[in-house]
Amino acid sequence: MSQLSIRKVILGLQHKSLLKESKLLILLTLPLAVSGFVESSIGFSSTTFLAHLGPHELAAGALASWLFITLMVIMWGVLTSISVLVARHYGAQDQLAIKRVLYDGFLLAIILSIPAILLLWYGASLLLLLGQHQSVVTLARLYMHALMWGILPDFINLVLLQLVIGLGHTRVNLFFSLLWVPINIFLNYILMFGKFGLPALGIAGIGWGTTIAFWVTTTLLILFLFFSKNYRQYFAFKAAKALPSQLGDLFRIGLPMGTMFCLEIAYFMTLTLLMGKISYQALAANQIALQYLWQTSVATGSLSQAITVRAGHKIGANEIEHCKQTLMAGTGLAFLFMLIIAIVYCFFPELIISIDFNVHLSANHEIVRLAKQFLIFCAIFQILETIRFGAFGALRALKDTRFTLYTTIFTFWGVALTLGYWLAFHLHWQGKGLWTALVIGAACGAIILQWRFNALINQKTQR
Repeated sequence: MSQLSIRKVILGLQHKSLLKESKLLILLTLPLAVSGFVESSIGFSSTTFLAHLGPHELAAGALASWLFITLMVIMWGVLTSISVLVARHYGAQDQLAIKRVLYDGFLLAIILSIPAILLLWYGASLLLLLGQHQSVVTLARLYMHALMWGILPDFINLVLLQLVIGLGHTRVNLFFSLLWVPINIFLNYILMFGKFGLPALGIAGIGWGTTIAFWVTTTLLILFLFFSKNYRQYFAFKAAKALPSQLGDLFRIGLPMGTMFCLEIAYFMTLTLLMGKISYQALAANQIALQYLWQTSVATGSLSQAITVRAGHKIGANEIEHCKQTLMAGTGLAFLFMLIIAIVYCFFPELIISIDFNVHLSANHEIVRLAKQFLIFCAIFQILETIRFGAFGALRALKDTRFTLYTTIFTFWGVALTLGYWLAFHLHWQGKGLWTALVIGAACGAIILQWRFNALINQKTQR
């Protein structure tokens, strides 16, 4: 056989293997993405309910929600490390080690629930220190004090779902998301407005509704896993306790991830504040771009987690060299998805802007003009993010989360923020300057994380 024929055969096999990997990633990603989109409806319904209570309740709910998400994302990030270790042990077919991870995951959920509860209990005091009005903070306190009783079941629920995600069974995650969301919305509604003979609790009702929904869903999830022949085995902790604790590994992998997520959220909050300094039109236009960025990022974030699971399985099976193929397939899928979204942003901007504003009203012309501009930058940013998210997913499987944290600090806070401030306020590029810097930061992050991944893989395969 000629050298050319051999090369064609090799390329054909690689192509088939890449297609197979892409299909497996899609099967893992779709349930996670649908879960994310479904869960995002909670925020929409909550905002609608609060708006019916009044402007003070809406403002209090917004403050409490932002504080809750910003603080909790660190702890949620720590708990997502469970799926990383489970995926690696599953690839190595080490069932006992998976049991130990689950056991330590429960301990971690209990440990993290203590500071989380304290943060919600004293959250109102923090809001006052940040200069918020007493009347709004008083309402926010009612919300947070009710919500804190749902922290422990929320964390236990996350531990269990990270177990099944690490095993590659993402449809379980989808099923319980589809169960939790309607229960949550229903309980929020009847407790806030006092339906079916119940007292109208107002803004506190949304906290109690979410808390009860967490307890109900978590109880059902525990029962489902415990009585399922596929998962019951992982609850037999007696033999697993003899293994070394993996709490240290969970913290080492998870804490940088949680901190990274928190810093990224904080960056976009800062971006919003800077847009407010420019003009209310820039602030409104920026909010339009960000609302679509958050929604579409659910898909790329889910694909990143799918890459982590697939790469973790391969690392556990001692097939580290195949992780490159997983990253290539995952990044390709994310790129295609974001390319379609980018086409909508660039060629049909008025269609999506019209959901928030009347594009034909003369008073909105400046907002529409800026929103069109920001959506183009948003399209470029999200295409670059597919590369960064993919590499982050693969590096997470390699337990290399500290480097991704440092990269986030450099690209978002070192490049995007400082360069953006200079372009916006010193060169007077205004909002365009902030988005230009964000795109440059995303490009830097994509290059750095891709380089890091290739360097680590080459280092490990040469041993």
